[in-house]
Amino acid sequence: MQLILLIGTKHCSRCQMTTNILTNKNIPFEYKLFDSLSQEDQDKYLNIAKNVNQTSFPIIFKDDKIVTLQQI
Repeated sequence: MQLILLIGTKHCSRCQMTTNILTNKNIPFEYKLFDSLSQEDQDKYLNIAKNVNQTSFPIIFKDDKIVTLQQI
């Protein structure tokens, strides 16, 4: 199973809900706070998100592609 990368922000209820769901389903994931990423990584992830019309957090990656929670 490919590791899920979850990028979120502080005080984000959707981010917390997503981490809870993944944890409860025993799906391994890595959580990164957007603000703690380097400017280069922030720009990279935002550009990827914009390309698929993702406009809110969390940003969920699986196999280096953005997916929805339902696709995991």
